[in-house]
Amino acid sequence: MDGIAGIYSPNDSGLVDKVLFEIGLEQHRGKESSGVAIGNGKGTYIRKELCGIDSLMDDDMKRAFSDLGPVAAIANVGYTKSRIAERRNAEPIRVKTKTSTKYEVVLTMDGDVLRENSLKAELEDDYQFRTGNITEVVGALLHKYITEEGISFEAGRRLVDKLHGRATFALVAFVYDGKETYMITLNDDRAFEPFCYGNVDGAFVVASESVSHERLGGRMEREFNGAEMAICSREGIEKKRVRDDAVIMPDIFQAIYYGHPSSMFRGKEILQIRRELGRELVDHYKTSCADIVVPIPESGWGVSLGLEDRLGIKIPPALVKNARAVRTFPERDAKAKAMFKFAGIRSLIEGLKIAAGDDSIVKGSVTEGGAVWWLRHSGAKYIELWVSYGPMFFPSFKEWHRGRICIEELAVQRAFEGDNPYDKGIDEINRAVANLSGVDAVMYNLQEIIERVAGQGSFQALDASYPISEEFWPGWLKAEVERFHRSRTA
Repeated sequence: MDGIAGIYSPNDSGLVDKVLFEIGLEQHRGKESSGVAIGNGKGTYIRKELCGIDSLMDDDMKRAFSDLGPVAAIANVGYTKSRIAERRNAEPIRVKTKTSTKYEVVLTMDGDVLRENSLKAELEDDYQFRTGNITEVVGALLHKYITEEGISFEAGRRLVDKLHGRATFALVAFVYDGKETYMITLNDDRAFEPFCYGNVDGAFVVASESVSHERLGGRMEREFNGAEMAICSREGIEKKRVRDDAVIMPDIFQAIYYGHPSSMFRGKEILQIRRELGRELVDHYKTSCADIVVPIPESGWGVSLGLEDRLGIKIPPALVKNARAVRTFPERDAKAKAMFKFAGIRSLIEGLKIAAGDDSIVKGSVTEGGAVWWLRHSGAKYIELWVSYGPMFFPSFKEWHRGRICIEELAVQRAFEGDNPYDKGIDEINRAVANLSGVDAVMYNLQEIIERVAGQGSFQALDASYPISEEFWPGWLKAEVERFHRSRTA
């Protein structure tokens, strides 16, 4: 997961500060690396490091970039798309060719590509690959098609077609032709990755999340449709869908967990989506014996507000997130780090029955090792865990490269180890995961409720509705999905 941003705004003296403000509101999307690139009439320039965006550029560096007279700027916060963080894998990335070329391409991307080595093999005669980052492979493809088609929508169409069914992506790139720096944006035809645009004081602004537009004092115009491309140049800004025959499948988990609560998702503020899911949970399960609602920070706040609305009980700050604690979802040893993430306030918890609100249970490491431990240690008498998302049977496709372990470690799979989790009703799943997590009760949401609130899209973890074609699925996953469908139709 990355956050990406871009601004096209010629003659804007504040352009560098603006792109830093813009990407800074996406820091929750990635903390291992950050980078900024600018483009002008003489070329493109990049600054990137293994650090947060707040540490990337000092005043002298910002002044130096601004003095270059940029017409556009792009930026990234991410996890370097590799197991070991290395500066070479940080973004933006410059595409390196083996022979002289008319075009220079610099890009940053949010997304993933399956079997990228086969694509790299097709390109290695003409391109030098200096990173382990799949963004570089996509950039080489973009450069290839621009070389053959010019800076055009046809080049974008060819890229979308090439990656159809094997990748999800949202990208923003510079293309320098020796005279001018163009800014190009493009996403995959499923529109799986979040990507939006707007016009702020005459500047064309793109970002992973709409909160970035708010920081610049503007508003998002709308989210990009699938396979939608924009070309920004001195001639103006053109937008076009380069392929319109695919089913749009936005990642619903963006609204449940990843997204900033202030951002918009398919026309709704994310916090209100989460709040509505909490209300629907209570409407479905009807009863609770809790004395207080305790959100599991930070993304548990939305569902907890919905619980408060329906249950009519207060939300004291009984479980706090420790300062500087990192997000544990991408961490390699999440269960150990979860212990350091939270702290319970005994005076607000001891002797009470707790309705704990959380966005989801993935592996269960944060629930078991962090939040639940602290609630028990602080004297909670009874714990109900209300979960805004449903039972997660399947891993994200971005985890497939890890092999079968990525499905075996999921909480629902572990709760039914040696058994079939797919033929179980929601009540039985709730009981099994409650036992696994060390709580007295679990209330998972239902997929039909989530779809009613958040809209249609990809529910890959719930029902294997992946944005990836089956030809790219690993064999172990195909067997599990077949078992899932047999169990559900029996």
